[in-house]
Amino acid sequence: MPPDDHTILGKGVYTPAEAARLVRTTARQVLCWTSGSGRSAPLWRAHYRFLADDVKDVSFLDLVELRVVVAMRRAGVALQSIRYALSFAQDRLGIERPLASHAFKVEGTELLIEAAGRAGAFLESAGCAGGLVSLSKGSAGQSVFRGIIDQSLKDLEYDDNLAARWRPRGFRDVIIDPGRRFGAPILDEFGLSTGIIFKEYRAFRDIGYLASIYEIPARVLRAGIDFEADLDKAHGQGSA
Repeated sequence: MPPDDHTILGKGVYTPAEAARLVRTTARQVLCWTSGSGRSAPLWRAHYRFLADDVKDVSFLDLVELRVVVAMRRAGVALQSIRYALSFAQDRLGIERPLASHAFKVEGTELLIEAAGRAGAFLESAGCAGGLVSLSKGSAGQSVFRGIIDQSLKDLEYDDNLAARWRPRGFRDVIIDPGRRFGAPILDEFGLSTGIIFKEYRAFRDIGYLASIYEIPARVLRAGIDFEADLDKAHGQGSA
């Protein structure tokens, strides 16, 4: 049965490489977490996998969840612990995409703390080494979890309990909205791709010229250029 428009339109679409650049990880990790690798099952099935098993693109909600996983991994949380925490959050919140929900933004720290307490015993009984970050007295576990929530969810906007838009911190004129230009980063007021502006700036090196061509204030163009340059810098590429 062919998919209806509701399952595709307005969901955003990103290749693994595009998603990896936005959430500051590698395409290999994106594929591993959303499609699986070898004997390792995915943390969740990426949205577009319903089209065919070989479809690797991810949606905006996948992108949001990837941000949380990246933050968890950087905080030292083991992958098997993340898998357990995801299942725990699904059961507790009663929703399929817990990491992309507003409920997780509100209750996420407490959920992770509770999951941590249960995961240690669960993983030990399963013969797995390591649980979630320690929450023993005097540990930094609670602040770690609060940092994860703050880092990965603070700049999101929600509709009907699910993440709907991402306004990257430090770049107030930039928005990532799955309902606009398939979720590519754009200048919010003008709808122009930050990627296009960045390429043209690297070709001309003249913001004034681009401002006159597009009739967009140079300050706004600079926000888009800086956003793209920051992504490149995170991936060890050249500067603007």
